[in-house]
Amino acid sequence: MAISTITFTIKWAWWVIPYLQAVTWFSEWTGLDPDVDKVVATAMRGLRLELD
Repeated sequence: MAISTITFTIKWAWWVIPYLQAVTWFSEWTGLDPDVDKVVATAMRGLRLELD
């Protein structure tokens, strides 16, 4: 049986990390919890999955 190799590459837009850091900072600063569904939806727009 042949062995297959699948490589997943995850790339994110330049703004994803600063966005998540800003959400964390504002959450800590205000003491409020962010809307997780909205944060995930926004962050997912900046992620790309590539199959090699």
